[in-house]
Parts: sequence; C-alpha cells; structure tokens
Amino acid sequence: MSDRPANDADHPVTDSATPPPEADHHLPAPLRWLSRVELWAGTVFFALIFFGVMYQVIGRYVPPIAWVGAGEVARLSMVALTFITAGYLIGKNGHIVIEVFDSVLRGKKLFVALRVFAALVMVATCAALAWESILTIEQGWRRVTTVLHMPLAVIYIFAFIGFTSGVIHSIAKIFAANRPEPRLDISEMEG
Repeated sequence: MSDRPANDADHPVTDSATPPPEADHHLPAPLRWLSRVELWAGTVFFALIFFGVMYQVIGRYVPPIAWVGAGEVARLSMVALTFITAGYLIGKNGHIVIEVFDSVLRGKKLFVALRVFAALVMVATCAALAWESILTIEQGWRRVTTVLHMPLAVIYIFAFIGFTSGVIHSIAKIFAANRPEPRLDISEMEG
C-alpha cells in the first residue's frame, strides 16, 4: 500500500443510475458477435449514405459526372441502415423506451417484472414485423427501384434480418432482466 493519498483519478465517481461498463460482459459471445456484425453493417451503410450524398453534391457542380443513381444509393442505404441496426439498438437500449416507471420501481422486485414485460412486448413486436417482412419479401421481387432496378425485396431482407435480430436481443433481455442493462455507448461506435 502506498503512502500517497488517493485522488479522484484513481477512483472515478460513477452515477448510480448508470450501470457499470461490465454490464455488457454477461451477454453470451454469439450476441456480442451479432452486435459487432450489426455495427459493422451499419457503418458500411452509413458510408454508402455519405458517398451517395457527396456524389450528388459534386455532380451538381460537375455535371458530366452526375449520376442519378447516387441519390437512390443514399436513400436505400438509409432504409437498410435503419432496419439492420434495429436489433443492435434494442440490445444496447438505444431504442426509444418509456422510462416513467423505471425511477419509481428501481431496486424493487417489480422492476425485474417490468423489464421482462417490456422485453416480451419487444419480442412480440419484432416477431410480427419479421413475419410481415417475409410476406413482403415474397411480393417484393416483382417491383424494382427506378434507377438501379434493384428488387425491393432486398430492402425487406434487411428488415427481416433487423427484426429477427431484435427478437434475439429481446429474448436475451428476458433472461438478463435481473442484471444491469447495457447502455448505448457512442464511443464504441467511433472505432
């Protein structure tokens, strides 16, 4: 033991409402890998959005390189990004939640029941949306996009993947209802 006094840097102050960073370690390895793949895919789609928008801007000032497909790439990438990251956001509590009862019930047995109920609602919702995605995929092969002539079923495939991932993450939340929840950490998205 050293003689020097402990300073604030050695013992950081943590907010009691914020779970420790180790809250994510109780997740099984397949869920952690699924989250990494979703984050990677989201990054790729974000890059495609950036590319499409920047190409449109440059095309306005340099008409010979203008390509109308750049706008479609950006729009379709935005939709795919939204769908493919749905499960990731559910798993990391980055989705929209109603936290009215959280502060009232925190620390009580009903809090775990509330978390289980919320996860069950998410399982049912995501499962219904995944099922609808399957039905839409079957019909989406006939319709194509205007410029790229890509079947719209491809977009619905991303919806199916995202909502199926949401079901998986929500089921995991049911079994981890009595543990600290992982929080969406923006710094992990930076690289």
